[in-house]
Amino acid sequence: MKYKPAYFKNLPADGILLKDGGNLPYVFSDDIVIALDVALATDRPLLVSGKPGCGKSRLAEAAAAVQRWNFLGRTITSRTRLEELTVEVDHLRRLNDAQIRKPQPDSEPESSLKPDQAYHNPGIFWWAFNPESARRRGMTETQAGEWGITLDYIGIERDQNKGVVLLIDEIDKAEPDLPNDLLEPLDRRSFSLPDGGKIEAAGDLKILTIITTNGERELPQAFLRRCVTLTLPEPGKNELVRIALEHDPNSNRARIEAIAEKILRFREEAKNLLRRPPGTGEFLDAIRACEKLAIDVSENPDSVWRKIENAILLKDTQV
Repeated sequence: MKYKPAYFKNLPADGILLKDGGNLPYVFSDDIVIALDVALATDRPLLVSGKPGCGKSRLAEAAAAVQRWNFLGRTITSRTRLEELTVEVDHLRRLNDAQIRKPQPDSEPESSLKPDQAYHNPGIFWWAFNPESARRRGMTETQAGEWGITLDYIGIERDQNKGVVLLIDEIDKAEPDLPNDLLEPLDRRSFSLPDGGKIEAAGDLKILTIITTNGERELPQAFLRRCVTLTLPEPGKNELVRIALEHDPNSNRARIEAIAEKILRFREEAKNLLRRPPGTGEFLDAIRACEKLAIDVSENPDSVWRKIENAILLKDTQV
């Protein structure tokens, strides 16, 4: 690597996160590291765009592994609301508790309702900003203990003073208003609770928010203004071979190169046919299948490889 990161300091000199335990390998280019450094320096979200399968989501996990920070992620759908990411009131559980009556001696039955905070469901922003408060659903330690209400830590290592990498995946799938709704937690690192309280991130807490988009919908300008942007290109043949060998150095290089060449050809064909090209993940799947099944790449239409090619790379479901 030519660029020497100032904030993303834990990255190895060659820019490669090696496979270690549950971490998969990841190859960081200069463009990626510069964008991460800028996002960390400015405390802005990093908006990552690119074709499906080019490694956008994996970038967030890899960045957390390099920094040794906690990792939290949520994939967005057309039904995702801001409350699911910050705090959501569980009205159904509250209604069920209201209908349950506890018999009391010499008196009317008492409702089983708990304090309002007990019905708060913390979202990933709450877990990122203040995991201890999220664990207690916003109650004090005494209240939580009295009612027996605590949650397991989600994506956060207990008693670890670490930063957080927060992944908001596929923001372009959201309803049009959601990106702008995210401006308060992203800008101010805070959000309001239904009871009027507020959850705020500690001033010294390091948060790297990575937001991905496949470009299926134009994002609001107000949202874009607040983001650092990065576009991940589709890796070329040399990059594909390098990535595959980082995942498994013992793989057959000739086979990897042959499959990489096919990926490049399929990309060109996909453009003409208006089809989705195979991504890096599918490229790696094809290599794993060939390695484990001892199958060579062949142009013979009756070969096993052609079946694997269709099943993993082309995915032609037309019959």
